[in-house]
Amino acid sequence: MKTPSLNACYRPTRLGLKLCKFATLGLCLGGVALTQSAYAQVSVLTQHNDQFRTGANTSETTLTPSNVNKSTFGKLYSYAVDGYVYAQPLYVHGLSISGATHNVLFVATMEDSVYAFDADTDVMYWHKQFTGGDITPVPITDITGNNNLNIHGDVGIESTPVIDSTTSTIYVLARTKNTSTTTYYQMLHALDLATGDEKFGGPVTIAPSGFNTKMQNQRPGLAEANGNIYICWGSHEDMTPYNGYVMTFSAGTLALQTVFNTTSGGSQGAVWQAGQAPAFDHSGNAYISTGNGDWNGTTQWGETCLKLTPSLTVLDWATPADYASLNAGDTDFGAAGCMLLPNLGAGGYPSTSYVVTGGKEGIIYVLDKSNGMGHETSNNSGMHQLFQAIQTAQCTHHIHGTPVYWDSAVNGEMIYVWGENDVGKCFKFNGTTFTTTPFTKTSVTSPTTGCGMPGAILSLSANGNTNGIVWASCVYTGDAVHDIVPGILRAYSADNLGTELWDSYQDQSRDDFGNLAKYCPPTIVNGKVYMASFSDTVAVYGLLTDDSPPLGNATYKIISRSSGLALGVVGMTSTNSSDTDIETYSAAPSQQWTLTYLGGGAYKIIGVGSGRALDVTGQSVAPGALIDIYSYNAQENQQWVIEPTSGGYYSVQGVQSGLMLDVQGNKTAPGTPVDQWTSNGANNQQWMFESP
Repeated sequence: MKTPSLNACYRPTRLGLKLCKFATLGLCLGGVALTQSAYAQVSVLTQHNDQFRTGANTSETTLTPSNVNKSTFGKLYSYAVDGYVYAQPLYVHGLSISGATHNVLFVATMEDSVYAFDADTDVMYWHKQFTGGDITPVPITDITGNNNLNIHGDVGIESTPVIDSTTSTIYVLARTKNTSTTTYYQMLHALDLATGDEKFGGPVTIAPSGFNTKMQNQRPGLAEANGNIYICWGSHEDMTPYNGYVMTFSAGTLALQTVFNTTSGGSQGAVWQAGQAPAFDHSGNAYISTGNGDWNGTTQWGETCLKLTPSLTVLDWATPADYASLNAGDTDFGAAGCMLLPNLGAGGYPSTSYVVTGGKEGIIYVLDKSNGMGHETSNNSGMHQLFQAIQTAQCTHHIHGTPVYWDSAVNGEMIYVWGENDVGKCFKFNGTTFTTTPFTKTSVTSPTTGCGMPGAILSLSANGNTNGIVWASCVYTGDAVHDIVPGILRAYSADNLGTELWDSYQDQSRDDFGNLAKYCPPTIVNGKVYMASFSDTVAVYGLLTDDSPPLGNATYKIISRSSGLALGVVGMTSTNSSDTDIETYSAAPSQQWTLTYLGGGAYKIIGVGSGRALDVTGQSVAPGALIDIYSYNAQENQQWVIEPTSGGYYSVQGVQSGLMLDVQGNKTAPGTPVDQWTSNGANNQQWMFESP
């Protein structure tokens, strides 16, 4: 295994170089039917952002069509990981980790690794790997006999995990092999977000009767609903034996609850959905679509969109009339998954009336979940609407991954889809049906030249119903069906796809993210875009002039790394020129400090007990000058640049002197004075900011 290295990202400041930061908004949509709210503090806890799988973050206030361009937006740095990333990166806002509160990005790889990175820097908090010794990821050649098909290398964690923020848990499905016994395992892990430690007695081995742990491929993202974790399976390269499966496991105990076989008594019927997780309505019913497989309309459901109750019984369904020819041509109906179209006229989120799906035919199907999804008829007359969305003359026209949805203040409700070998398209919705002529479309195809799959996988960011941006992870050249090919990230105004705002090849030396992560949507949250790759990295994009603060405006206790003692005022006095020292923390007001961000990386730090500012005595710029408190006067000897170091600690640098807040002589005894000193990276120059 490769050891990941962490690369810092810097930008100029008046003190020289400063680590790039992230903004702190987010999208907190985890359980069934949570209400979406603009301007909320948000996280991205599940594949394609929410339980409807709209792919939209409508609480993005930083990135706009006016500032996403080559001059002001680009790649800031990349996280290094140990393998290919098929899973969408997930984001938790305001997590208590490493002794402080941070925004955290979670990344899973095909080498059976899970990483927790600081989402505002490139600091790694923890890395868990489920292999070692005789336990390895599953070599794809064990399954297909070939390393040049849909998957190259190893099969470890292929699906997007799901996060429960209420219990601070990330659920992950990992596949491993015991090389000494040639035994294959699929295991559900529940990891603590702050430490990566196993929870709830995990991991648990998944091996119900009839389930082939070697051959069954777990591609769709995990989902959480109804107190359970939902996991779906298909196959690798349609290699038998396999069936489509949906299983539920208790989120609190990991115990297996229910098993649903999509082709009971038959075969195939994969649930793969190009990585899309199941969708859920406000009643907790699940929506999935299947690929090639047996069909009888009672127990066998190949080439079908299924509505399942929370206990996984079939409640409703729709099968295209040409399912037999779809089977014969390997034209999976289930290549896209299901997206629930929000019904704004019925009160907005979470009410939904329609299911939008599609597949390798390039047809968009609109199914009415409330009035019968359509079942199977000779002319598809039971379906609410269907139309040919993807049209190519000489190449394939598959849809992989569902469309994304947005309600624009200018143009109303719309979906966006980008099938392979075609341009990206937007279709308007009038509340009942879609116009079948694209309202707006891109000028380029995916790939840019020749024929190839999988088209583009989309996400959308917006500030409510304004400033919509469509983000597209595209093939640049080549065919990703069996090859590792270069990818390109593109951004378009959601109101006008005709003009590209930005792409990662406009300044390729700065912005290229490497090889395409097939079927993996970009994650957009808090002013940043996280793009996975098959180049063992996750690229981080944002505003090149980003001035987001590393710490929020709040009151903290400030703890020295070297001693564990708190920054305080000698004698708990509150008069001008009182010196500071390190002390055993007692929650005294003289040991509590309020930070206010001033811009440019600098803060003022005001003592709670005194109301006076942390200050360099006499405005000295000499090493060894003592730190005192003084009435705030906005001078630079009272301003401090705070930057992360490692493990949740920060350096504190005086703006005027460029010297570091330092415990005198690197001593650890209570009462040791605090001074300023030349930066040396020692623990006595590192501080943790914690809630008092």
